Amino acid sequence: MNDHKREVAKFFCGFESFHTLLHAYLWVSGTTFSVFGITATPTWSAGGTILNGAIAIILGLYGWRRRKLA
Repeated sequence: MNDHKREVAKFFCGFESFHTLLHAYLWVSGTTFSVFGITATPTWSAGGTILNGAIAIILGLYGWRRRKLA
């Protein structure tokens, strides 16, 4: 059962890594856009880069760490 959780974590690690790169691109390029009346500024993208990067690292550590042998 634990192996399935690790595989799901690996998948979402990749998803969050892409999400991190997207926010980093928006931040560096200075892109501002609005969705549903909410304006995303480069400052928000900087925060998204940091937050999504941290999530990707945590999921990666969980998904690819070595299991303890019993």
